[in-house]
Amino acid sequence: MYAVNLKLIKEKRKEKGYSFRKMADLMGFNDKAKYYRRETGEYKFNPEELPVVAKILGIPISKIFILKVSKIETKKEVSK
Repeated sequence: MYAVNLKLIKEKRKEKGYSFRKMADLMGFNDKAKYYRRETGEYKFNPEELPVVAKILGIPISKIFILKVSKIETKKEVSK
């Protein structure tokens, strides 16, 4: 299972010196809270928003995703 690499998004945003307001504006949101909630994981990014975030921050789209191992999968591996 894959998850959005929120840590990388946050790091790249800070490297570029973009505020939450700037990212919200670049993404076409009328409120910075809409972007903030996504970056912090309170809400999930919509699939169509991820290529936009990647382009704004100069991140290859493949780097936006990280492999997420569930606790159940980890337990299965340990018990083998």
